[in-house]
Amino acid sequence: MNKLDDFSIPRMEKQTFPNGMDFYFKKTDAEGLLRLDLVLPAGIQYQSRPLLALLTSTMLKEGSRNMTSAQIAERFDYYGAFIFFSSGLESAYVNLFTPKKFFGPTLKLLNELLRYPVFPQKELEISLERNRQQHLIDLQKVQVLATMEINKCLFGPEHPYAKKLQGEDFKSFDASLLAEFHRRHYCAGRSLAFLSGELSREDCKLLEQTLGTEPWGLYGSLAPEEPPVIPLEAQKIVVPKADSLQAALRFSIPLNINKDHEDFKKLRFVDTLLGGYFGSRLMSSLREEKGYTYGISSIINVHKKMSHLDIRCQTDVKYAEAVVQGVYDEIKKLQDQEVSAREMDLVRNYLNGDFARLMDGPFSLSEIYVHSCSLGIDVGFYKEQMEIIQQIEAREVMELAQRYLVPEEFYEVRAGGNIKAEETLIQ
Repeated sequence: MNKLDDFSIPRMEKQTFPNGMDFYFKKTDAEGLLRLDLVLPAGIQYQSRPLLALLTSTMLKEGSRNMTSAQIAERFDYYGAFIFFSSGLESAYVNLFTPKKFFGPTLKLLNELLRYPVFPQKELEISLERNRQQHLIDLQKVQVLATMEINKCLFGPEHPYAKKLQGEDFKSFDASLLAEFHRRHYCAGRSLAFLSGELSREDCKLLEQTLGTEPWGLYGSLAPEEPPVIPLEAQKIVVPKADSLQAALRFSIPLNINKDHEDFKKLRFVDTLLGGYFGSRLMSSLREEKGYTYGISSIINVHKKMSHLDIRCQTDVKYAEAVVQGVYDEIKKLQDQEVSAREMDLVRNYLNGDFARLMDGPFSLSEIYVHSCSLGIDVGFYKEQMEIIQQIEAREVMELAQRYLVPEEFYEVRAGGNIKAEETLIQ
């Protein structure tokens, strides 16, 4: 793709249902299929104790007032439909893929699960034990240990994103806790619905009649209070793990600018150049030239209220210090030396292709809208970002690196290796 005009994101139509749910819809080229996505204000940030958002979401298929989990699974199989419940940091998600001819019965089934779950205690205890076992496995992974520490730095140790799971978190978990969380946060008035595929006006009307007419959840209540983000001071943290042959490295720096800021859109180019694709500076230097790691990457993680740039990799413990130095060396090069015209074009062409892939597939439009609306971003953001990327100059890249990639302001975490206690900053 060489021209900016080759890229555009179609607009979904929007209406608001009588119960307050915002509904986006667009007919796309998916013969005989429909995709329905729901976004609900029931993410991790709203939970009063660890695991509550996750368990509430995953338990929705474990039984309703009229059906058992086995009956639910059998019914979806019969219709050739697939449903997936998940919980993210800020929202809970429902994804339904169904043959168009069975949209009515699968939608009725979804309504049953979403509005009338029973959260059976026996299944809850099984799920808790499964999560406990997975947690014990995760604690042996250096990348998990590094992520836990970096989240504590970025959000503060008491933030739901950063709270470490303890043994007691898997105990004394009554189903009534899930029922109350569901009642408070699975509500029509603050939810979003997205429908795409071979849809008709009749399909939209059916969705309105099923999920958009009657109020459900704490209808009309105020939006739940979001927990404050209280980041720690920039610091270096070492998490020892004596039996580990690998070290996980994480570098994170908050980007203290609004998503509407022009610099935020330009930073996508800087991030890609640094570590956002296979030919990036970090990959070329630390993998291809020096052989320190199989892979190293950077990414800008975007949340509703904040964003941060992350660099992550795993390496042999004997190379950990060299990788740390190599990361800062590449950042310094971006700050001190203008990027060549050839490399500018290479990154720009990669991003052009990446933007084009956004619209690859009949349901890609729904994915874009779910992501954008969840973060409070208008889909026009992508077009604006692409226009800026076509015009960005090497001098601007250097200035952006100087302004936002300040080594002294990075959180740096290393997990893994047999490190003496006196050399660590945490125990």
